[in-house]
Amino acid sequence: MTVKEEYIGISYEIRKRRQAKRMSLKVSHDGRVWVSVPMRVSLHDARTFFRTNIAFVQKALDNIAAERSQRLALPSSSEKTHVIVEGEWLPLSVEAGECFAITFSLTTVRHIVVTVPQEKMLSEAMSRAAALEYWRYCMITRANEVLPKRTLELAQSFGETVRRIAVKNQKSVWGSCVKARRSLNLNWRCILFPPSVRDYLIIHELAHLRQANHSDAYWEQVEQWCPDYREAERWLKANGKRVMSVSV
Repeated sequence: MTVKEEYIGISYEIRKRRQAKRMSLKVSHDGRVWVSVPMRVSLHDARTFFRTNIAFVQKALDNIAAERSQRLALPSSSEKTHVIVEGEWLPLSVEAGECFAITFSLTTVRHIVVTVPQEKMLSEAMSRAAALEYWRYCMITRANEVLPKRTLELAQSFGETVRRIAVKNQKSVWGSCVKARRSLNLNWRCILFPPSVRDYLIIHELAHLRQANHSDAYWEQVEQWCPDYREAERWLKANGKRVMSVSV
């Protein structure tokens, strides 16, 4: 038996288990919280147990939020959070509001403003983690909108047919191609690149529709479609590892 609950903005589950001999509280590495109790324990007692230990839960969630912030963002020398948009690392500011929203500020210092609901602003670490999570959600959404469309445009301009395009959370490659199926997979993080580098990554995979290897003939095809591909390769060598570290 599982019951979903919420207390001061924190969602958690009460799980009644036959094998449970006592009440216990768990906070997983991904922020899920639950109370495991024996079948005989009432929901009222389970809720009281959770609220009694709320300080432990809040500290654990703050630690998780801080770890996520470190993985998702590149801190500058002033320790401000930065996120990458079209190849440029921009400072991220967090503001309280009624709902999530993201805007670009083009004042003296270009930066991104993420509005976070008040209930997600219980601590600095929580608000920053929520802002980064929303930024990442927006980037993945944009990747699913832009990358397939741009791939089809480039394929059509080169006289190639692509049957399937998938945007994935690949952990070590920017893309892959199955020539026999005329199928391409693209890493969602490609949306974070400068447009020219993004196009190169797509062309890199499209060229595999003609050459399923990295032979001289393959690179000749890449250069024909993307004459400045070496410049894009240099950008990737300098920045790719950092972008790939942006986690989900």
